[in-house]
Amino acid sequence: MNSSFRPVNATDTPLAGARVLVIDDHSFTIRLVKDVLYACGVGAVHTALDGGEGVAMLRSIQPQLVVTDWRMPGLDGLAMTRLIREAALTPDPRIPDPQVPIVLLSAHTSARAVETARRAGVNEVVVKPFTIAALLQKMQAAISQTRPFVVTDTYIGPDRRRRTDTGPGVIHGRRLTDLARPELPAISASESVLKLLQAELDELDRPQKAARGRRR
Repeated sequence: MNSSFRPVNATDTPLAGARVLVIDDHSFTIRLVKDVLYACGVGAVHTALDGGEGVAMLRSIQPQLVVTDWRMPGLDGLAMTRLIREAALTPDPRIPDPQVPIVLLSAHTSARAVETARRAGVNEVVVKPFTIAALLQKMQAAISQTRPFVVTDTYIGPDRRRRTDTGPGVIHGRRLTDLARPELPAISASESVLKLLQAELDELDRPQKAARGRRR
């Protein structure tokens, strides 16, 4: 699947030049994420239709970011994340980098579902329906604000301590290392293209919003 555009003025973004693997069984989502990524100057976007296909591609493309849907036939995004992270304990020849940043797209909106995703080892969760701005922010954060990687018997993945944490090295729920981080730079992508993509996303979500309204 080819992207419809590749703007030339996006070389100063955290995503610039990156290799990204996008995994989803819906072609519209794949095209949308690809176009957003190319608007931010990524070097290459590879795609897969399920987690099994995505894992099989890891060694050959060695992505610097993985964006995956949660619910898919076969190996879903959550199970794939666990498989990738477990390679930090038990080496897997298919998985060259168990620490690769992972952004999970999820239709599950509850706090419990988000916590389940974090416990699996994802870096960021994007809840559907999402805006282009939210997707960009999460992908940018995953690739540019790498947290310490934790490997224990009960959890493998990026450090999950956030604003609500307490303990040594934490001030008002924030780790000292988080407080020292600079703000993320703005993404200099094509504004008109991103607006067009957001309009497409809104159009796709309109029937779903109507259905939710009828059920109330």
